[in-house]
Amino acid sequence: MIITYMCIFCIGAALASFINATLYRIEKKFKWKELLTQSSHCETCKHSLSWIDLFPILGFLINQGKCKYCGAKINPYYPISEFLLGTVFLLFFLYSISFYFYIIILFLFVLSNYDIKEFGIPKNLTHIFLGLCLLIFAFTFDITKIYLPVLIGISLLIINLLKKSFGLGDILLILGLGILLSKEQFVIFFWLSVIIALLYSVVFIIVKKISIKKAKVPMVPFLSIAFVISTVYGEEIWNWVLKYLQI
Repeated sequence: MIITYMCIFCIGAALASFINATLYRIEKKFKWKELLTQSSHCETCKHSLSWIDLFPILGFLINQGKCKYCGAKINPYYPISEFLLGTVFLLFFLYSISFYFYIIILFLFVLSNYDIKEFGIPKNLTHIFLGLCLLIFAFTFDITKIYLPVLIGISLLIINLLKKSFGLGDILLILGLGILLSKEQFVIFFWLSVIIALLYSVVFIIVKKISIKKAKVPMVPFLSIAFVISTVYGEEIWNWVLKYLQI
């Protein structure tokens, strides 16, 4: 079983590495043919990378976080994101999470990448993601799942009209993810994402010594983290909260 677990983790990490490289090439406006065919190389010295350099996480550790050919530092985002996606894949496998959640988390990985770099997510990808969520909802139809996400979505839209808080893309993501979860999981998902984002904002403001108005928070990564936790542990957390509140 250990070998199986390692393989599942490596699949997630490898997909993260592939997605990161592909998004980087799209950002640098590579031609479509080059996206998949051109060999990977150091962006500083242009030296081609060996297979061990490209091995998720391990390549970063072996080379001590820098290019072994020119010494240029490698962005730690890459090994961290590879580790996180590998861990999520392993968690989903261990808890027998439905296969379509793997697709959802890959979409969230891509959207998180955009949100971290640009503090926004592409409209076309957001619409495709929402369409995918609706398709999954239709095949796993449970009308009770839709009420609370729609209510929260409408509430956030009204709040946004009065004072901008969530981006429209974030609201659509909350709606899309919400209809895939039970009402208990959705409550945990929504409040957990808000709490994590607030904690990040407080730390960010203190460290950067800036005002709240100037602080920009990429919400999608926190929605993604909360979604994973609520998917795997949502019911347990809900029951624990009820027990703690003696309800």
